[in-house]
Amino acid sequence: MAYVSAEARREQLIEAAVRVIAREGADGATTRKIADEAKAPLASLHYCFQNKENLLLAVFAQLSEEMPVSADLSEAEDASLGHALELCLTGAMRWSVENPVRARAMIEVTLWAERYDPELSVGFYATFLRSSEAILRQVDVPLSGEELQSVLRVTMCLVDGLSLQLFSDGDKERTLRDTATACAMLKAFLNESARETA
Repeated sequence: MAYVSAEARREQLIEAAVRVIAREGADGATTRKIADEAKAPLASLHYCFQNKENLLLAVFAQLSEEMPVSADLSEAEDASLGHALELCLTGAMRWSVENPVRARAMIEVTLWAERYDPELSVGFYATFLRSSEAILRQVDVPLSGEELQSVLRVTMCLVDGLSLQLFSDGDKERTLRDTATACAMLKAFLNESARETA
């Protein structure tokens, strides 16, 4: 049997966990099923992660790094908040459409965290909020801090809802069309808010 370094084994186990979690949910993803999926000894999973909880946290960390929470505004003619939100929402949903197994695993792990440790789940969302807010501060934000936080939370709800719809019906084209509709609604809201404060 070929030697596998601890780091390589860790990556194998995380990838296997993503597939098992997407297929069976976080609760159904036992350490044995994950080890079998990775074609690795169960002992190696415990060596690398100690327990299932640590592995699920590693899965979340990996997927959080992959999911785009960014917007390249350097060459944008329209560097408005609406355009930045559109880029963020569209980028996240394209990632979900192109990586449905990974997106499903992300939602499953988030739901697991909410059941296992609600504060951990809050922390997951807080991480995304901080990242998104830092990006959006690159543009002129015509909202108060509280209003911007509300718009970001609604945008995250749109990502979650559109992703769940994608998992339910598997219609990638419709998901992207619905994403464009969601972006138009966000922009209309921001335009209306700007008129009210003018």
